Amino acid sequence: MLPNQSLLYNPSQSTQFFSNKRLRLIIYYLVLAVITLLGVLYGFYFSEIFFDSNKPLWLEQILNGLKLFWLIPLPYALLNFYSFLRYPVFQGPRYKSWPAGAPPHLAGKLIFRYVTRGHSPNLVSDNVHNASHLLQKTLPLNTWAIEIVTDNPLPGIPDAPHVRVIEVPVAYKTKHGSLYKARALQYALNASPAQPEDWIIHLDEETQFDAETVRAIYCFAAEEANLTAQGRQKLPRIGQGVILYGARTIVNRLTTLADSIRVGDDYGRFRLQYENGKAYFGIHGSYIVVNNRVECLVGMDHGPEASITEDAYFALMAQSMGVKFSFIHTVMYEKSPFSVRDFIRQRRRWFGGLWLVVLSRDIPLRQRWILITFMILWSVSWLCIWMVFVNLLYPTGTPLWLAVAGGVSFAYYVTLYLIGYLRTFRWSDGRRRFIAYLFAQLFLIPVFSLIEAGGVFYGLISPPRDFQIVQKEIEPQNSFQMNAVDNTA
Repeated sequence: MLPNQSLLYNPSQSTQFFSNKRLRLIIYYLVLAVITLLGVLYGFYFSEIFFDSNKPLWLEQILNGLKLFWLIPLPYALLNFYSFLRYPVFQGPRYKSWPAGAPPHLAGKLIFRYVTRGHSPNLVSDNVHNASHLLQKTLPLNTWAIEIVTDNPLPGIPDAPHVRVIEVPVAYKTKHGSLYKARALQYALNASPAQPEDWIIHLDEETQFDAETVRAIYCFAAEEANLTAQGRQKLPRIGQGVILYGARTIVNRLTTLADSIRVGDDYGRFRLQYENGKAYFGIHGSYIVVNNRVECLVGMDHGPEASITEDAYFALMAQSMGVKFSFIHTVMYEKSPFSVRDFIRQRRRWFGGLWLVVLSRDIPLRQRWILITFMILWSVSWLCIWMVFVNLLYPTGTPLWLAVAGGVSFAYYVTLYLIGYLRTFRWSDGRRRFIAYLFAQLFLIPVFSLIEAGGVFYGLISPPRDFQIVQKEIEPQNSFQMNAVDNTA
């Protein structure tokens, strides 16, 4: 039996609410239309019609040929923009309250599984304490548990029946030689008392969540279990939601604003694939909601080449086995890298790890070809940025069609950052702060693009050979200072 319909977000319950929702949708689509028009006008204005060039013809032809690099991000921009059109970003989540004041029936438990090397014990301890307190207020005690999978001992973890620590032995080796996070997660599959009907929520050591997200995850698991039990699907789907990076503590403003594109990406191509039951682009390593039977079926032990971006490898392997995916319309919270150096190292690991995924012959080509195409475009994306600066220093006339295509691509690229920003930051947190950050978000996009390109270029000249973890824990002497600065911004 599916959860009571009172659980669903029903706009017809209130005429006023329905009107407001419809008005918001009208404004939303008008804004997207205006953005498209601005992109066209931008390209038209900077085309050869208004900026005719007196440079030699042969030079113009060469530079116009190089300007074709401006089309590299166009497929990516169009794909995300289509998702924004098809699935409105600012609609509320489905789940607002429990039916009849109680959660729907779920045979198994929700197991919130943190994975860590154990190098940030204070961070993990604080997050586990907070998560335990939140879950006790949101769910019945017998419906959830917390697991911490660690490579090293962790002091300060609550001593409670619903919290357990799984320490990976130093000598442990997987059958196929998986490393790093994949190795730890494979050990947890065997060491955890989780049952086939339980659900694993994968979390990084810094991941935080709220009660609304817990309710959404619980209802998602209950619905998936019911659909599977009724024979309407062979296996429960894997769910994933959105991660925000600046909605709570901000350590580095520059990298946090640069990460707005990741939020836009979550609401764009990642949501698009999940809404269609696919994960062609892979998944993120945090906020994964997966039935334990499915996780045991797919496994985490796929060898060293699958260990740099084990999340994407797991997703494509699961998809090749017939597992489908779903979008959970709620958010979790993490922090952006604390420095530009860590930001670039993070992108480098993703870039190199995803190349290992797409080159793996153990995954059928039909599951890899979309990610292969994306990786090729990502590998040469820095050429687009390079050509932008060449044209600024040595401008020449641009054919109208190319200028308009480039203008629309740029407008949609900005939209990714803008949507990521608007989903992360709120007007109610302070008007001056909101406006100041918004201006910085828009005007620093060229800087963000250069940093992103730096990660790709670094990955090209020096592919990652291990799983590099960026700094996650704030030093105690800096924590108060950073929060104080952020709250007065």
